[in-house]
Amino acid sequence: MQLVKVRLSGDADDVMALADLLTGLPGELCAVGEVSAPYPNRRDSGVRRYLDVVLTALADG
Repeated sequence: MQLVKVRLSGDADDVMALADLLTGLPGELCAVGEVSAPYPNRRDSGVRRYLDVVLTALADG
């Protein structure tokens, strides 16, 4: 298993929808661990969220 840190950035509703979609995926290929609260972007409009994604299929090759 490998841990990947992912940052999503964009419109608040779109970022939330994608985080929910990734979290709801079956765990055969990856599993989403912690999802941060939305933070306002510093330079751009919208928000950012951070996800911990565990890649489970890569351990098998």
